[in-house]
Amino acid sequence: MEKKNFEAFTNLRPLKTSAIQLCGQDFIDGLTEKGIYAKDAEFWREVNKKLNIPDDAYELKQAQEKAEGERKQIEEKAKRQAERERLLANKKELYSQDRQGWKITVFELIESDKHGNKFVAECTKEPELRDTTCFSKSPGESYSRACSFIDEFEKMQDQLKHFIENYQVLKPLYLMLIYLSGWDEYNPYMGNTKNQHSQENFIGVKFWNGFNFEILKQLKSEELLEFSTSRKTLTINKKGIKEARDILKRINLEGVEALLEQRKNHE
Repeated sequence: MEKKNFEAFTNLRPLKTSAIQLCGQDFIDGLTEKGIYAKDAEFWREVNKKLNIPDDAYELKQAQEKAEGERKQIEEKAKRQAERERLLANKKELYSQDRQGWKITVFELIESDKHGNKFVAECTKEPELRDTTCFSKSPGESYSRACSFIDEFEKMQDQLKHFIENYQVLKPLYLMLIYLSGWDEYNPYMGNTKNQHSQENFIGVKFWNGFNFEILKQLKSEELLEFSTSRKTLTINKKGIKEARDILKRINLEGVEALLEQRKNHE
């Protein structure tokens, strides 16, 4: 890290000649007499100290370069957006067609962009759905892109509707399976070895993560589950446990009462 700090601060390669250039021959000879050479980390610590180079020079330079890169990206994005809006402000309608409740309108720009594209399509659907395609080289290409957008959008809407319908049925089943198949988890930093598994120390029920992730993600968004850092296991917390136990109490399955009694400390 000492070499990286030197290079970041001075913009010179971390070589002995660079150190001599900035610190002077006498200073470097003094280090050599002490048995401290350029291959040693101690050498560069002494050089950095001599030049008042901060210990985080490398990290600071990286942060500055990252910030500068992000600033340039924002500026470039703003320029592209401004140019796009300028071109869209000058367009004439060629034709319109309907598709799956959407209206597709194809336009020709007064002038082409830097890539020679001169056509664009606008997709609209009541009440306030609207999207504009990227620029294309022909009216047909713009129309095709609009169709692809509409088809993908409607497909995603159907998938969302299907998910919502399934979730209402799968939610109680998932909660019951996770709750009944998991194992108790306790806070390792609370209590001593004698009462480590006490009710006050109880966190939740842990389970190996192997279910449909979209269902689990929705359960997590409702604060019924918590994922481990690796996402290989999950924990049904006290809120989820209460809902799972309430579901189990309402269904007529043989052995449910005995199972709930075995885990009465979860109440």
